[in-house]
Amino acid sequence: MNAQKSITLAMATAALAGGLALAAPAQAVSTVRPTAAASAQHGVHIDGYEPDSVVTRGACKGWMNTKKTNGHWFAQGVVQSWSGTDCAMILQRKHNGGAYKMISGQHIIKDRKDSTGYYWDHTGYKSRVCIANLNWHDTSWHCGKGI
Repeated sequence: MNAQKSITLAMATAALAGGLALAAPAQAVSTVRPTAAASAQHGVHIDGYEPDSVVTRGACKGWMNTKKTNGHWFAQGVVQSWSGTDCAMILQRKHNGGAYKMISGQHIIKDRKDSTGYYWDHTGYKSRVCIANLNWHDTSWHCGKGI
């Protein structure tokens, strides 16, 4: 499903439900936060909030968190909404320079914060968070930098 159809479907779902719709994350791993420092071998991640991944659209903000578990990196998408704004977010990933593909379900929120589960993001992978401001009638995803 393309982003425009997906966002339109999300808006219709939220309107019919009279509120919010939330897709459950797939392939989630433990959310226990490890204390390991960033890996020199991986070289891209820090543990936690990734400031280079931030994307905003009005009162919608998305970003990624990363963590290292058992020597492997994982990424999480986060979205925040304020001022009565309806926001949608997905997490995308690519492998070895290929095309980005959606790996999380859609998260649709209003006046709160939500996140995906953690997804594999180790060597050869790049993940990014993508958002849409539904009040602005966005018809495409606006994505942060791949990390």
